[in-house]
Amino acid sequence: MQLHPQGINGQWAAGIVLDWHTVGSQIVGHNEFGYPIFDNTRSEIGELLYRFKYKNDQTALDKILKATIQYLGDKSKGKFDLIVPIPPSNPTRVVTKKIAQGLAIGFAAKFSDTALQKIKSTSELKSVTDPEIRKAMLSGAFLAEKNEIKGKRVLLVDDLYRSGATLEAAAEVVMAQGNAQAVYVLAITRTRVHR
Repeated sequence: MQLHPQGINGQWAAGIVLDWHTVGSQIVGHNEFGYPIFDNTRSEIGELLYRFKYKNDQTALDKILKATIQYLGDKSKGKFDLIVPIPPSNPTRVVTKKIAQGLAIGFAAKFSDTALQKIKSTSELKSVTDPEIRKAMLSGAFLAEKNEIKGKRVLLVDDLYRSGATLEAAAEVVMAQGNAQAVYVLAITRTRVHR
């Protein structure tokens, strides 16, 4: 699988996103409310993420994990003590949890979906375009379990990177409250819009 990885800067030791989510988009019409309807062309891994997230395609998850582990390779084995998914806005979504679980197995690291908890309900951030509002919505949204995190090298995993606000808020809490030795971040894809 061809990937186009990009480094992402923030309050972490290192961060990477594997590829763009979409590589093209065309307006194909408008809906009954006058909003444009798009025909999106996704990257290879973006299509797999879409299939897993919205079609519950388990074979897509397997391919995402294989591509991620292959790309990060042996240099990442033993680098992380703990792999933690970013808690979703919608608690019924298990996308990041399943990806993080698979990566923990692949990198021989511990997995935890309790080390970082979402303690404040937020609406889905993809509909919020103002970065300051996003930041305010995320303030106090996360709690880090110090007993699970203290002194560990933590990899935070998210499915989709947009502005970085969620990863920034989570990384800050993992470092400050959790007292992690180091925080690394991984997002599978990123949007072309950074709002």
